[in-house]
Amino acid sequence: MSFAMKKTDVATAMFVFLTLSVSVTPAHAGESYFYAGTSSFAAEFYLIGGQYTLYLYAKRPVRGYVAPESKSCIFGGNLQRVWPTQDSLSLGAGVTISTIVPHKIGPAPLTMSAGLYRLSIAPLTDCDWHFNLESTNQNTAGLASVQMYKLTKGNIHLSPTASVTDLVEFYAQYRTDHNAQAPVSGEVQILFGGKVVQTFPLKVSTDQVSKATVFYSDVQWDQSDTKYLGKNTARFVVKIGSQEFTSTGEFTLTQ
Repeated sequence: MSFAMKKTDVATAMFVFLTLSVSVTPAHAGESYFYAGTSSFAAEFYLIGGQYTLYLYAKRPVRGYVAPESKSCIFGGNLQRVWPTQDSLSLGAGVTISTIVPHKIGPAPLTMSAGLYRLSIAPLTDCDWHFNLESTNQNTAGLASVQMYKLTKGNIHLSPTASVTDLVEFYAQYRTDHNAQAPVSGEVQILFGGKVVQTFPLKVSTDQVSKATVFYSDVQWDQSDTKYLGKNTARFVVKIGSQEFTSTGEFTLTQ
C-alpha cells in the first residue's frame, strides 16, 4: 500500500492549523465547533458528549444604508442529534430581525449526549449569523469519532467515499481531562477486511477557526491500492495524558 503524507502545499490547501507536531502539550484542549454565514447552511459533526456552552448570534447584514436587505432579515435553524438517537433544538423559527437588536442564544449551558449532530440553517435565512458550540472544563478526556474530508477541485468536504486518486484527511477532535495540560500522541490504522494494512503517526494541532484541538492524518492513494477497493476503516489509537482511547470511522475506497 502506498499511503503517504501529502506535500506541505497540498496539506495547507485542506486545513490551516496554528500548530503542527506529533506530540504536544496544549494550553487548551477542548471540543469546539464554529460556523458562520449569511444564508442557508448545513454541517455534520460528532460530539464526545458532556457539558457544553452554546452561543448563537444573528443580525441584519450591513450592505449599505439604502439597501432594502439592510432593513430586515430572516433567520431560522436547528441543531439535531441524528445518531444513535434523534432529537432537535430550535435555534430560531423564521425570526425576523428589523431593528439593531440581534437574535441571540446564550452563552447557554447544555448537557449533550455523544453522537452525530447536524447544524441546519434554513433556506430563507439572509441574516449574518454565527454559531459556536464548545465543551467546558467540567468534562473528562475523550476522543470524537473519526471523519474523512476529501479535497475535490479546491473544495473541502466530508465524504464517506474516496477514489484511489483522491487526497483525504482523517480527522477527530479530542479533549484533555478538565482541559488540563497533557501530552498527547497517537497513530491511525487503516483496516481492510478486518486487518491492519497500514499505520501512520497522527499529527496534533489546533484549528485556527474553532480553536479545537484535533488529531489528523493526510493521506494520498495511488493506483496500486486498487486491491483495497471497498469498505475500509480508519482507526485512531491515541494517548491523552495517561489514558488510551480508540475511535473509528468507515469509508469506501473506489476506483
